[in-house]
Amino acid sequence: MTPLVSVIMAVRDAESTLVASLQSVSTQTFTRFEFIIIDDGSSDRTGAILRAAAEKDPRILVHPQSPSGLAVSLNRAIALAKGQYVARQDADDISMPTRLALQVERLEMDTDLGALGTAATVINADGHVTGRFPTAHGVSAVRRGLLSCRITPVHGSMMVRRDCLANVGGYREAFPVSQDFDLWLRLIEHVEIDNLTELLYQWRASSESLHGTKRRQQLYCSGIAMAFAAERKKYGRDSYGLLVQHSGDMNKFSGSYQLRGYLYALWADLMFRGLNDLRTARKYFYKALSAGYCHPRVVALFMWVLLGLPWPGGKPLQVSGDKLSSHK
Repeated sequence: MTPLVSVIMAVRDAESTLVASLQSVSTQTFTRFEFIIIDDGSSDRTGAILRAAAEKDPRILVHPQSPSGLAVSLNRAIALAKGQYVARQDADDISMPTRLALQVERLEMDTDLGALGTAATVINADGHVTGRFPTAHGVSAVRRGLLSCRITPVHGSMMVRRDCLANVGGYREAFPVSQDFDLWLRLIEHVEIDNLTELLYQWRASSESLHGTKRRQQLYCSGIAMAFAAERKKYGRDSYGLLVQHSGDMNKFSGSYQLRGYLYALWADLMFRGLNDLRTARKYFYKALSAGYCHPRVVALFMWVLLGLPWPGGKPLQVSGDKLSSHK
């Protein structure tokens, strides 16, 4: 029987959490699925765990490869998928038993939806619930959250129509992180995205997920994704090819990007409200103004950071980021 859902996972070195994650998919109440797993060059016991799981459950299909990164791995899994719907699952997270069933039910009823996530709880390394992951509900709220980069769907909880993924070209591999954010911004130009209100996914917090170098890189890439969205709206296409040309080097890319003033303003804004990094925000606000992007908000925030004042709003960003481990 052809699967209705293709669950896809990209994993590298996740031996400590992988068994529980696999079990949470294998024991779903919805059973008409295949589980495509790309082992992206694991060097721990991940490969052995996957082989053992595949022997027990024929729906689990394992494809080892040399390390290639998250976007490449997910695109390979999508290319192998046979289901009408593609569901994400991360190797250190847990899906509740009715997750797939409820997502399929909603997508079958609402043909305007191209992608559907769920509400999620946050768990720690021991699997204990420590809080709730902020999610928007209702297509308008999800759209506002995405366009403002204030709140995004939980990547691992998403189920997407396979034809919608094909229409927008899947994940874009020049993005080292924030590939999901770029994908959602491209999808909402054609279809709606929503989240179920039920808590159907457990997102494992990592000390590396939202801080330090990875967090900073995430914000830079999110800014590029937002600039591309504005560029598509204005010109009908974006400059992704230029990003590819510069091999993902954001500094080289920004220097030759046609909307560089707007991009610098986005980077300044994100560094300010995402990291409260006044020094970096000041640099990019100045570069935005020097490039001729003199929007009143940019001028006001530039004066604000010159005075050394903190971000004037409330909690500014709740973006589900990529973890360094387990291909989050």
